[in-house]
Amino acid sequence: MPELTTTYMQQKYPSYLQLVQAQVFFRHGERAPVKPYLYPENKWLYCERANRLHSEFMKAIGQFLSLDEDMPPPKIDTAEKNGDAGSARRVHVGIDGLKYEPAKWSIRLGEKPSDGENSGAWDPRACQMGQLSDVGLDTLYRSGAFLRKLYIDKLELIPNTPTDNVGDWLYVRATDYSRVIQSTHALLAGIYPGYPRASSSGQWPSFDKNFLQQFPIHTRHLEEETMHGNFACDSFRRHFTDIKIADARQLKWLDDLYRQTEQLPEIGGRAKLVMDRVCFASNYHPIFDEIMSMIAHGQAMPAAMSREHLDALGRASKLQWMGVVSELNAQRLGFGRLLDDIVQTMHQAVGAAESGAAAASIWPKMGTQRQRDLLLSHDAGVRSETESETPRVPRLALYGAHDITLGPLSIILGASAQSNWLPFASMLTIELFKDSQTMWPEHQVKRRLPRPPTLTSSPDTPAGYFVRVKLDDTELQLPTCLPKGKHHPTMGPSMCSLEAFYEHLAPVVPLPQDADKECRIVSPPA
Repeated sequence: MPELTTTYMQQKYPSYLQLVQAQVFFRHGERAPVKPYLYPENKWLYCERANRLHSEFMKAIGQFLSLDEDMPPPKIDTAEKNGDAGSARRVHVGIDGLKYEPAKWSIRLGEKPSDGENSGAWDPRACQMGQLSDVGLDTLYRSGAFLRKLYIDKLELIPNTPTDNVGDWLYVRATDYSRVIQSTHALLAGIYPGYPRASSSGQWPSFDKNFLQQFPIHTRHLEEETMHGNFACDSFRRHFTDIKIADARQLKWLDDLYRQTEQLPEIGGRAKLVMDRVCFASNYHPIFDEIMSMIAHGQAMPAAMSREHLDALGRASKLQWMGVVSELNAQRLGFGRLLDDIVQTMHQAVGAAESGAAAASIWPKMGTQRQRDLLLSHDAGVRSETESETPRVPRLALYGAHDITLGPLSIILGASAQSNWLPFASMLTIELFKDSQTMWPEHQVKRRLPRPPTLTSSPDTPAGYFVRVKLDDTELQLPTCLPKGKHHPTMGPSMCSLEAFYEHLAPVVPLPQDADKECRIVSPPA
């Protein structure tokens, strides 16, 4: 991330632009690989602090089990049939009857048991596969410190301390993965170091009921989550599940990469087994992921593998995982609902700013964009919010997510689909500005531009609002924002007028009923 010098701030945040809102999507921090295909004997001993903090969190929401206990059998909800597959989803039923699928590796990880057959075998430093490590915790803490310096110290977008109801100006949502939930905890600890004041050790506040009471974190049931891509949509999911090994090698450079990888002396045989078994989306990504996780924790790359070879594996993974979102239909089906959440949050902020509501405590409550949320609660585990807990339209929204969230979103919002896989802790930031000093009529497009259909009944977009999208510190440019009159005359095409930003998303955001129709696959007659 950039150094926030006086020159940088004057160039990127000039005084005549008021920052109204920022929505920040961040990838979780460094972790162990999801599965060790290449080095199954490798020990991942990087999670001592992460284990302790995660144990505190699971106790706080009432889902902790020590390692010598068996996982409770999940209840099968026979009403939740998975369409044509006919398979029921395995879910746990919470205290108030809410169906909740626990974070992927989380429910069994905890403190070292005092007795039992497993007590001598468990190393408190050991990482489960896919688990956020202590390295990842530190990275997200530094990311939070950067956001604090930018949005609190420099721009005063949100308060300096979280002493009031933070839901009046801060909205936090994370996917239901422990590595994302813990990354969110670390990010918040960096934004507000020392809060809550009762901390277990050093800079890290305990991830307990006190933390969840001070910083409400929202999540969603897996079937309601929009930040993975809409895999509940049959028409979107089949792009990934229909892949065959012939498809995975259809381009010459992909086939060359396959042959180069299988010839590596140290890992070639095991890599070939991975590349020949395309289970989902990409036959190169499992290899790339494991090696990147090794590098992130100071381990050596495989012998004879060059950095160029590794980068090619990353580009191949991105092409297979995310190339589909270059197509408009895949954007609509996979990410239209998430983009609508972003648009609605931004649109409400414009309405609040235009009403003259300077104090965050009188901004309106969030609307449909958070109705599927569950609260990681300090008092009752995972539950729905009460009416009094509904957050207000945020000045700062934080979304804990994944590479497969930020990658597709950034492509939809102007990034190149040909670039490398996104690093751990990447951030995609959508900033909303108001310029109240410039005279606009001569710069603005006179006709009303297309808008997402979910906004058609809303008032016209007021003049003087602009949107900037950044992937880490790279400013993205949307094609609708390039013509004169559709971006800020001084800041240039990366500062898109709100009308042109809406125009870009108009074909991507579907009406809910239209999305439901498009997502259903009608089987041909026998």
